[in-house]
Amino acid sequence: WFNLCHKQAIQHLQNLSPDKINLSTLKGEGQLTNLELDEEVLQNMLDLPTWLAINKVCCNKAAIRIPWTKLKTHPITLSLDKVVMEMSTCDEPRPPNGPSPIATASGQSEYGFAEKVVEGISLSVNSIVIRISAKAFNASFELSQLQVYSVNTSWATGDLRYTRILDPTRGEILTFKEVSWQMIRIEADAIQNTEHEVVRAPIRLITNQSKIRVTLKRRMKDCNVIESKLILILEDLLWVLTDSQLKAMVQYAKSLSEAMEKSAAQRKSMAPDTTQVTPAPPSAQQVRTQQASATADQSASMARLFNDYDVRETSHHLQITHLDLHICDDTNAKDRGLNKRLDSGAMQLSFSSISVDYYPFHKAGESSMHWMHYGEATKSRETWARSLLEEFKSNVEMLKTAVSGQSQSSLQHGENISTGSSTSFSPPPAPKTQLMSSSIVLRMADFSIFQVSTADQPRSSPQSMISCNKKSLYLPQEMPAIHAEFTEYYFPDGKDYPIPCPNLYVQLNALQLVLDSRSLVWLNLFALDLRQSLEQFMELYKLNDSQKPEEHVDIKVDGLMLKLVIPAEQERTQPDQPRSVSVQTSEMVATNTRHPSGCTRSSLEALLQAFQEQPFFTSLSASFPRSQNSFSVLHPVFQRHAHEQDTCIHDVYRGLAPPSLSTNALKTPAATDLWAVHFSQFWVDYEGSRSGRGRPTPCVDSFPLTLWVCHPARYTQHHERLRAGVGSGLLPRSESTEIASRLQRKKLLKEFYSTDASPSNMPSNGLHKPHSLDGLFSDSSSSLSLASSSSSSEVNLQVIVHIQKHLSAQVSHGQYVFLLRLQNAVKSLQRTLQQDLEQYGSKRQGSTQPFSACVGVLMKSAEVALLLKPIPQPDLNTSPLDSDVSPSESRATLEAGSEESDGHERPSAAGEGARKVDHTDMLIHSHTHCFLLFVHVLCSGRLIQGKSQSSLSVTFKNMKKSPSLQSLDDLSIDSYLLEDCDSYSLLERGTVTLEHHVLLVSVLVLKIHSVCCSLDLKGDDTAVALEVGRIRPNQLGNVSLRQYLSNRSLGSEPSAVLNPEVQVRLESGPGAAVHSPLAKQNGFLQCRLQGFSADFLMASLRNLALFLEEDSTSQVLPMEITIKDTHVNLKDDGPRDDTSEPEATPIAVHIHNLLIHRQDDGSFSIGGGYSCPLLPVFLFLLPPFHLNYNRSL
Repeated sequence: WFNLCHKQAIQHLQNLSPDKINLSTLKGEGQLTNLELDEEVLQNMLDLPTWLAINKVCCNKAAIRIPWTKLKTHPITLSLDKVVMEMSTCDEPRPPNGPSPIATASGQSEYGFAEKVVEGISLSVNSIVIRISAKAFNASFELSQLQVYSVNTSWATGDLRYTRILDPTRGEILTFKEVSWQMIRIEADAIQNTEHEVVRAPIRLITNQSKIRVTLKRRMKDCNVIESKLILILEDLLWVLTDSQLKAMVQYAKSLSEAMEKSAAQRKSMAPDTTQVTPAPPSAQQVRTQQASATADQSASMARLFNDYDVRETSHHLQITHLDLHICDDTNAKDRGLNKRLDSGAMQLSFSSISVDYYPFHKAGESSMHWMHYGEATKSRETWARSLLEEFKSNVEMLKTAVSGQSQSSLQHGENISTGSSTSFSPPPAPKTQLMSSSIVLRMADFSIFQVSTADQPRSSPQSMISCNKKSLYLPQEMPAIHAEFTEYYFPDGKDYPIPCPNLYVQLNALQLVLDSRSLVWLNLFALDLRQSLEQFMELYKLNDSQKPEEHVDIKVDGLMLKLVIPAEQERTQPDQPRSVSVQTSEMVATNTRHPSGCTRSSLEALLQAFQEQPFFTSLSASFPRSQNSFSVLHPVFQRHAHEQDTCIHDVYRGLAPPSLSTNALKTPAATDLWAVHFSQFWVDYEGSRSGRGRPTPCVDSFPLTLWVCHPARYTQHHERLRAGVGSGLLPRSESTEIASRLQRKKLLKEFYSTDASPSNMPSNGLHKPHSLDGLFSDSSSSLSLASSSSSSEVNLQVIVHIQKHLSAQVSHGQYVFLLRLQNAVKSLQRTLQQDLEQYGSKRQGSTQPFSACVGVLMKSAEVALLLKPIPQPDLNTSPLDSDVSPSESRATLEAGSEESDGHERPSAAGEGARKVDHTDMLIHSHTHCFLLFVHVLCSGRLIQGKSQSSLSVTFKNMKKSPSLQSLDDLSIDSYLLEDCDSYSLLERGTVTLEHHVLLVSVLVLKIHSVCCSLDLKGDDTAVALEVGRIRPNQLGNVSLRQYLSNRSLGSEPSAVLNPEVQVRLESGPGAAVHSPLAKQNGFLQCRLQGFSADFLMASLRNLALFLEEDSTSQVLPMEITIKDTHVNLKDDGPRDDTSEPEATPIAVHIHNLLIHRQDDGSFSIGGGYSCPLLPVFLFLLPPFHLNYNRSL
């Protein structure tokens, strides 16, 4: 082993002379001074990346201590005083690292006693200074009290014999090392350029005690390292960064990104081929060890111990216990010409249990159960990635068929084929090496991003803007808040063969986002300033900003219990006004792949068929409420994607791309991505209202929601490039036609493009399967129809939204006022963000087309309940027992009458036509219920006296039946009120009393069927078109609020397509100025009501007028309302002085043609072709503006 140490010293040290050596052999002590270490040897030993090179390493003093008599159990101690290392970055990767110095010094000998001694050396360094020179900056790292030592499996120092685990049957050995330091100081500063005066703040970071744990697996035959595992553990970190320092960090990382990408590609090409590694035969030492084993059980126990700590693949890990990051504004922001809306803003970011794992050499498709922190998130990603690989393999087989078909076609044409050549061709062979993957996994157990605080408005207690709600939702603590995994694929030998697209999987659990306007404005300005500074930096150093198309990445985002909170910044003016509105979802999936359920191509085809059944989306004429300038909601991109006409294989068979087995043969640009977002349950709640007693109040009940998103402009640009490539001769048109006709007869492609067309395999919903291969090749012009139009005329963003289930919503007056003010606040925030974007946005893009978007929404049915004030009753002292019907029965009666009114029949009012009940029978029935209630309370043990404020709600469901005794099934207790009651008491002096205390509201339900909507954005112009097939009001009268919320109907969907009764168009922006000068700012509303029929109670209309009132001054909205063929029956249900008087006859109002126009000054002009004698009935609902009534306009 002495010779081995001598070789190590010769390899590592340079300029070694006798005057630098002070050695006492017998004492086992020695000292060296002014040493220079070999740079190449250190690079090989440290396995540095090839974008980083060591220029010089020197040490002022080194001391060694050798325990001659305890070499098996105690390590050799090597102490260094100060080490200075100078390094530099490489624009081009340097030659790869050589073999391990230990293996080289041992002469590739077996792992023996000398190797054990050398590997167990303990190293301590008082100070290490590392200086790095880069293209744009200089950096320095200073470590103090660095120690490197061997540890056992529990990461504790001790006997060297327990710092390694040997498995003789495998011929492998595991060794454990730990590196620790007391403090590290990191500094980075920009290189000042004389030509361009650039002043940047230096970056400084100081960390406390940290450590690195290393596990090495060597082959005993030659001491080579097979696998390694490195874990960097950082304790609590606190870092305060100004915006200048953060910009400097981003700029420095950008300057190194290109060199790091080249180095990573070089490392992948030099990766070891794990498929060709065969287990080494047992060496002589292994044989001796096996023979010397006392029993076979000892060998089995060592094998089990080896398996417990085995390193199955090389990996690198970073673990941070807690990180607090504070980002602050610079005090000299105004000196740099940046006028921020918020002065001296600061934001705190707090992260807990961060882990970053890197697996550079993982076999594609194999299990990752041995990975660190393996859990349900990794398992979900594994299933998804495996399905992507299966699809990729099938595409490779089809691509081989296409390449083989091209070779046969070339043979028939006599291209480059001699007369004696063989006429048989086979697809190119697959590479012998196995496909590998490189994965980066990020896990975050918990985090909070707090709202911004400023000098003029500091926050006493920071409030979260983005946080995790695992504790409040009682989710498992081991569930991470964020789990992200990015994977790339490659072949170790760098063979030019198709490889899959990289994929990214993200899982978000119980995250909550609060839309704080101040924080959003500050973040927007911060991001714009950062982007502008980065662009200037790239222009200064002429960094490569390639304009090549962005590569497609398979992405899937899973969300669990996500929540968006939109708070109100104004104080309450109504008693039931909430403080915020929350949008929540139970499960969410967003992906640009077609593997998750609900996001497949068949799901898209079913959605498109539902849209095509509505004339609103398919009508070619620009009929109202859409216009000639409206975008097409059903873009051909969706159709092509649903029928699998946008894949790489399809482009090859159509002649749009040459068939080849190159690396990028099956890769597509990100411009062709089509996203699907599916929410299994989506709902909206009000929060913070006094009536909710700390619980959320429902706004929109849960319903499934599906969105599909594409980018037609980018898609068209991609096809224009493909068509240009075809025209330049990538593939002759005649040859592509011949290949298509031959492949048309292939059974494999028949199965790929159209599944079995047998009736048993047809979908149950009657949908058509994708077009067959014959149809695809027969219509040669359809594939290039998108490219025929200019990309500048295409919309940038296209979204279609489908709500399949019945939607139910409810709103009170206070909530209505809150929503109006919230809408104004959101508009103000949007206007502020847009102004900052225009002022500080990117200057590099030059003159570009304004952003455009189109959104289409389809909803089968909906129910909107307006919670109005209770209708005054004629006699408030009447006992509930004297009423003819209960609230539930009155609701049922009204609902039945509402359904009958669809046929233009007059409905019966509440209680009209109901049978009178004998008072004697009712009293007997009520006493029976009270007795049963008393027994129920006694049996349940809820008899608590002394609570006078308790309440109980009883619904008499069978009052119209016979007065005989009823069973317990007739008793129904309001479950919502049971939750609110602290106790149930039978009160005072032995008398049984029943307190009936419920919150009554007058409910007006608007039942809506067949809702179609579109939103068009063109720069500053916005146009919203809405069409409703049928709308029917349903007046429930005074009912219990909680009873209504618990007994809402599921709705009914009409089977046939309805003629629209309501058509609305709202325009705003410069384009709306053609209607009115004020419309440019406030917008212009057009509404057409045709064929509408309904029945109203006068009390409901009066309540509706009070419901629409708002205290704040509203903006004047110019509008034009047209009413045609409308029939309304009005019934006066007000109290009568004499109950014996007959009920008032309903008033029938028929409007044949009526036009209402609102001017810019707020005045209304009303007229029509026919007289309207009952027009004042509608005028009392309008605000008190100046009215002009004319017979014709």
